[in-house]
Amino acid sequence: MTKKVFAVIGTGAIGGYYGARLHHSGQDVHFLFHSDFAHVREHGLTVDSHYGDFSINSSSLQAYSTSETMPKADVILVAIKTTSNQLLSNLIAPIVKPDTLIVLLQNGIGAEQELCEQLNLPFVAGGLCFICSNKIGPGHIHHIDYGRLTLGAFGAQGLAPVESVASDFRESGVDVDVEERIVDARWKKLLWNVPFNGLSAVLSADTKQIMQCPELVTLAKEVMQEVQAAAKALGTDLPSTLIDTMLSNTAAMKPYQTSMLLDLKNQRALELQYMYKNVLDLAGSHNVDMPKTATLYQQLCFIDPATLS
Repeated sequence: MTKKVFAVIGTGAIGGYYGARLHHSGQDVHFLFHSDFAHVREHGLTVDSHYGDFSINSSSLQAYSTSETMPKADVILVAIKTTSNQLLSNLIAPIVKPDTLIVLLQNGIGAEQELCEQLNLPFVAGGLCFICSNKIGPGHIHHIDYGRLTLGAFGAQGLAPVESVASDFRESGVDVDVEERIVDARWKKLLWNVPFNGLSAVLSADTKQIMQCPELVTLAKEVMQEVQAAAKALGTDLPSTLIDTMLSNTAAMKPYQTSMLLDLKNQRALELQYMYKNVLDLAGSHNVDMPKTATLYQQLCFIDPATLS
């Protein structure tokens, strides 16, 4: 194993889990915290997982309250919500080297291109997290199920560095797929995120409650078909069998409150720009109509705490 310096920007349900896995495999991992910093300095990072405990005690945890005090990183794992992406370039600037690989572990579409343009980078990596994981308290993460990653590059030169990081994740026990084009993987993830994140927030329902209602299953499938049509118009072909597989997997998974539902419950801004607005704009630019997705987006705009604040 070639040891790398990893920086985790946003140590929540996603960054905390994957960062802890890398730490336990022997990588040099540095974690950026916000409101939890004082707590983790005393108590460490707790990760309760059905795969086993991945906690890091306070004496071993490399925790920071500002990126300006972090070391330069070989790999930066960005796990903040896309609602904070306007802060991203300033957050990562102090820890970027010429050969640093930035990996956006975020939902939605469009962020890689945006960051490449902002920082004049030849490539950026993206990561899709197929995981049920929630932050349940300060420095405390509950990993419920799954954990697979799909990584890909935005920019052809990024594929070799992405393969290297994928190997690091595999050595930490994380199942990883690598896509040549991250945009294909993002559309695949949106196929699930658009219906289930939105419906769970609007209805205040977990995945089990949604899947127990035949009418909602039909609606979810119709939204998925709209996403499928938009993806195809943009050059990504998603087979219809994938929709059926995702619905079956959702029906079989443990009851899960989506990240958007938890954001709503905690009065945090919803991730609407990259998960809905960008999707609708891209579809519209290719004359693809998404009426059910648009209606869901309009409802989410109404309940978005950012709109009400």
